[in-house]
Amino acid sequence: MKFLNIPFVLPEHHANEKLPLHTIDHEPWNPAKNSSCNAAFSISHFNAGIHLKFSVTEPFLRVRTRRVNGEVHKDNCVEFFIAFGADGGYYNFEFNCLGSVKAAYGKGRLHRKFLSPQLLKVVEDNICISMDNLSAEKAIRWEISITLPVSVFNYHTGNTLSGQHCLVNFAKCGDNLPSPHFLSWVPMQGDKPDFHQPAAFGRVIFEPNPVLTLA
Repeated sequence: MKFLNIPFVLPEHHANEKLPLHTIDHEPWNPAKNSSCNAAFSISHFNAGIHLKFSVTEPFLRVRTRRVNGEVHKDNCVEFFIAFGADGGYYNFEFNCLGSVKAAYGKGRLHRKFLSPQLLKVVEDNICISMDNLSAEKAIRWEISITLPVSVFNYHTGNTLSGQHCLVNFAKCGDNLPSPHFLSWVPMQGDKPDFHQPAAFGRVIFEPNPVLTLA
């Protein structure tokens, strides 16, 4: 099982912090392992929220979904899954390359409960898209930075992350792209693409605030 320590970084320091990049490179539903997409992420927390940054390079750009809780997985899409506690429930957050979000909570793929558009207004994102004209593939590079305040995890109590142990996964997909792909941070199994496998998620610990630890 994969494991990560999620560092504590204050929001005002995040832009200058050099966080490690973790590749999203497992292709469980592509035996040839020849996806033309490269994806990676960095993650930190500031006790009252999680900061994510996804970096993607791929040859195609498709954006059809703009509404909240729409079918963003059909566009250029990144995904974050997180489970708190041992109740079997987990959240999934999906973003296309324009920042349109779909988010839900539940104990499996079926019968998930969408988070309300009003609640999702607290989620912040910042996007950068560029075209690499120097390569033969004319690759499109895009990045999305996401801030998830703890208030968005509305099925769980508590307003701090420091010291918490959770299960997570990170994914990249594009169901309706000219070359569909399904990349995962952790290895997964199954006959068809399905990221909703909490038993396969990796483990993380949110590191304590070092200032409070030393106090």
